[in-house]
Amino acid sequence: MAKEERLYTSKEGAIMTRLTINSFRVKVSRLGIKGKKQGNNVFYTHKQIEDIYYGVSAKKPTKRKAAAKRKRA
Repeated sequence: MAKEERLYTSKEGAIMTRLTINSFRVKVSRLGIKGKKQGNNVFYTHKQIEDIYYGVSAKKPTKRKAAAKRKRA
């Protein structure tokens, strides 16, 4: 049987990523990372918190953004 993965609150996630709670929420929103909700609380896995820290987006890049990146390079 697999070990149950620990979930961290948004406050714990903000501390782990060295951000304020408001900055953490903005970064989560921009990256498109969805946590697990229980009432008003949102919980994130350790992998999701690592993605937030490193800025790894959960959203797929659009064609427009990909073309813009190619033009800049």
